[in-house]
Amino acid sequence: MTISKNNKMMSHLNYRMKAIVQDSRTFVGYFKAFDKHMNIILSECEELRPVKPKPNKPKPANTEEKRVLGLVLLRGDKIISLSVDGPPQKEEDGLKMPKVGNLGGPGVARPAARNMPMMAPPVAPIGVPAAGLQGAVRGVGGPGANIMQPGFGGPRPPY
Repeated sequence: MTISKNNKMMSHLNYRMKAIVQDSRTFVGYFKAFDKHMNIILSECEELRPVKPKPNKPKPANTEEKRVLGLVLLRGDKIISLSVDGPPQKEEDGLKMPKVGNLGGPGVARPAARNMPMMAPPVAPIGVPAAGLQGAVRGVGGPGANIMQPGFGGPRPPY
């Protein structure tokens, strides 16, 4: 049984991954997305890079410089290796990350102030179009219908 690269990569979404790039830097973050070129997106990403010792100084053992980057896009042709560094990100407060490929639905509007009441979305009666979807508004977006009639403003043809 063979597993395609796409399926293998999909199975690692949201895992903590370690990516090593050509210039010996290491990026560690949560694997969020990839494409056909193997470009990857890491969230909550940290960069680790080896520190070069200065001349005429004693060499410190295994020193690395660490930077917190956040959301990072790594170019696929620069990645040397990609490995699992930890389990998937925990879901906090019942909030779920949307699955890749699923379309989002309507959001939930909440009032900004504490003293504002929650309001239900407006519902149009059956047979009446929803507000904002009635079509073109007179005078907005182009000339009126009467101007577009043949013979408007031009000389009348002789009879």
